Amino acid sequence: MPRLAYAPRWMRDLYTLAHLESLPTLSVGQTCNLKADDGEGERVWLSRCGVEDGEPYAHKVTIETLENGRWVTSHEFPARKG
Repeated sequence: MPRLAYAPRWMRDLYTLAHLESLPTLSVGQTCNLKADDGEGERVWLSRCGVEDGEPYAHKVTIETLENGRWVTSHEFPARKG
């Protein structure tokens, strides 16, 4: 498993649970909803699963970046309520 970079504070402040839930779902994955895709190599997913489903924490946010033609998870963190 790749080592994930620590999510900077601006990223954690931007992608709050309230903000992500207010966005339309662009695509539905097996466990997550795609909430943002900048069209330039960054996507934001919000997990529909919780700790009881095996996630490390509730409301997991996953940031993916496009590297060499492949989507790679660059950051994961719990969405802050608010």
